[in-house]
Amino acid sequence: MIPFAFVTQSTGKLIEVERILGQKLDHEPLDLPEIQSVKVEDVVDFKVRKAFTELRKPVMIEDTGLYIEAWNDLPGALIKWFVQRVEDKGICRMMKDYQNRRAVAQTVVATFDGYGEPVTFVGEVEGTIALAPAGEGGFGWDRIFVPAGATRTFGEMHGEEKDTYSMRCKAFKRMLSHYSNGG
Repeated sequence: MIPFAFVTQSTGKLIEVERILGQKLDHEPLDLPEIQSVKVEDVVDFKVRKAFTELRKPVMIEDTGLYIEAWNDLPGALIKWFVQRVEDKGICRMMKDYQNRRAVAQTVVATFDGYGEPVTFVGEVEGTIALAPAGEGGFGWDRIFVPAGATRTFGEMHGEEKDTYSMRCKAFKRMLSHYSNGG
């Protein structure tokens, strides 16, 4: 059993993480402030400390960024705001004049029990930005990201197929391994 409360307001993220971990989580849907940074690590570090301060129990936070090479690694952790403002199809439109569609998707998971420093786990996957959104699955920017080695977007994949490529799955598996080995 994971001893941390998973803090997220995203139902899609909660469902995906519970599938990856193979268990129900203690879920806390706090509305946490989010600092503005391109680096996912900065956002997660701030949020995990804030969540612990509010809940006063061990917490786990996850956040994701999309680093588009042609845009000098923007939007990174700011992807949430890009999707809210221009949607996934807007990102594809803004990419129309770029030959280089390479991107890196990154997830950072942090746990914090109030002692010492938060412990972080990173998962990354290289891929490309699709010409147009595709698929009905997933959430966020899943419909525009094609992981390396695949021919379809995350949004076109069923959950278990997505997990074989997923940066989120990699980060959470690293967390599980750390805590399984007495970390």
